[in-house]
Amino acid sequence: MSGSGRFGLGEIGLLLAGVATSLAIAEGIARLSGAADEKPTGYRPVRTGRRAAGPFNSRGHRDAERVIPKPAGVRRVVSLGDSFAYGVGVELDDTYAQRLERALNRRPGERWEVVQLARPGIGTVEETEQLEQEGFAYQPDVVVLGFVLNDCEEMDAAHLRREREWLEAERAAQERGGLALWRLVRERFSAALANRDRVANCLAEFAPHYPGWNMCQKAMQRMGALCKQRAVPLVVMIFPLFENPLDDRYPFAAIHEQVAGLAGASGATVLDLLPAYRGMRWEILVVNGPRDEHPNEIAHRIAARALYGLLDKTILPRLPGAPSPGS
Repeated sequence: MSGSGRFGLGEIGLLLAGVATSLAIAEGIARLSGAADEKPTGYRPVRTGRRAAGPFNSRGHRDAERVIPKPAGVRRVVSLGDSFAYGVGVELDDTYAQRLERALNRRPGERWEVVQLARPGIGTVEETEQLEQEGFAYQPDVVVLGFVLNDCEEMDAAHLRREREWLEAERAAQERGGLALWRLVRERFSAALANRDRVANCLAEFAPHYPGWNMCQKAMQRMGALCKQRAVPLVVMIFPLFENPLDDRYPFAAIHEQVAGLAGASGATVLDLLPAYRGMRWEILVVNGPRDEHPNEIAHRIAARALYGLLDKTILPRLPGAPSPGS
């Protein structure tokens, strides 16, 4: 540097060369370490041929064949829900509905069917209509609603959110061949912004003035009333949103309490699954890494165990030696 305090051309060239060298080294480290690549999750099924969808029964449900009326000597659980209950990305046998059915059928002298009516993309309003128009025809002894915190999202908002998620996934796929360091920085920054917006949007959906929440409340109350008229116990099982820390930093604990209050006031027995997952790393509970919140085989296993425990203790007559649905 000259006495005037200014950089000469030589110093500037050395500085730029140093910056370029540092970036090249950082790029090499990012490529070799795979830091910019999405990491695998805890779900790696052995069988993958049916993972994405079926099989489906003759009524179009992802389930075994179920006859109407209910066969003599059979008891039934009707399972309602969206893509979480449906088991997107999970083998049918690994879903919590199938696990629950196997556990119930190990109770001495009992025959059980868990009728799976879940469909991806529906909410509480559609689930209530489905129970009234179809679900009660199966003559359930128990109704279980798998509630996810986007179930009161308005349909237009849901379509816009899915479109944004699809565009983001397409952008990420196109950038996979670019600079690893740029992808790493952009991915971290985009994820932070997306998480902030997602939390804010979810919290806003449970505000008193939000139309979707008001419709959800009315639907839940109607579902409770319909079950009460038929003397059928209703269980509302609340899933956490997995793309969040499942400890004291979880941002939706108050929303879980809000939904639990609604379900309890509607006559349901509430099962909040947040305590069952408390302290676990959410990354090992989802199907396809940070771009997917759907519960994987591990998460379904935990949900099945918690649901069976509730049914055994508070809904169904307790029998000695009742098994766990963990197998």
